[in-house]
Amino acid sequence: MGQFRSRREYIFKFLAVVFILVLAWYIYFQVSTYVTNQKVKNNQIILNKQNSDLEKYKQSTWYNKLYLIRELEKSSQSMPRSEHIPKIISILEDLKSIDPSWTWSNDSIILSDFKVNLNEISLKWRVSNLKLLYFTSPTWKFKALIDRFEDLDFIEDMQIKTYDKISDKYFEFVLNAKIKNNGK
Repeated sequence: MGQFRSRREYIFKFLAVVFILVLAWYIYFQVSTYVTNQKVKNNQIILNKQNSDLEKYKQSTWYNKLYLIRELEKSSQSMPRSEHIPKIISILEDLKSIDPSWTWSNDSIILSDFKVNLNEISLKWRVSNLKLLYFTSPTWKFKALIDRFEDLDFIEDMQIKTYDKISDKYFEFVLNAKIKNNGK
């Protein structure tokens, strides 16, 4: 019976150790679950407060303005007009400095209207002689008006649809050109 008793004690001790380990694991699991649930509750409270603050911000006027400005900045396209318009003005300055003896008049080329938008540029001109539009003369150091505008890298599909004789002195026309890639 001594052997049976020691075996019983051994099994009892083994089961007691297993029971204690299972009980320890169960207590650890319960404590861990409780701590995790407390963290979730705390984070849920913080999230709810932040969501209510966010809703207050969204309803405020300054937030809406800021949001609209940011959306506008995302969708707007930059136009380097600060680079393009001076190129056109330099052409006009060059035309002012044309030798009057070659063109027969100081007011041989007159710009009467100038329109620019995102897609198109339109220039209304008066010239005393149509050769000012088409004739390039290296001798006189003169480049035709059409050639000057064709050299601009930001325009394409340049057209002059009609010429109107205004008086014995002038021909009037409108030069239209499309702006490439919205002027980028």
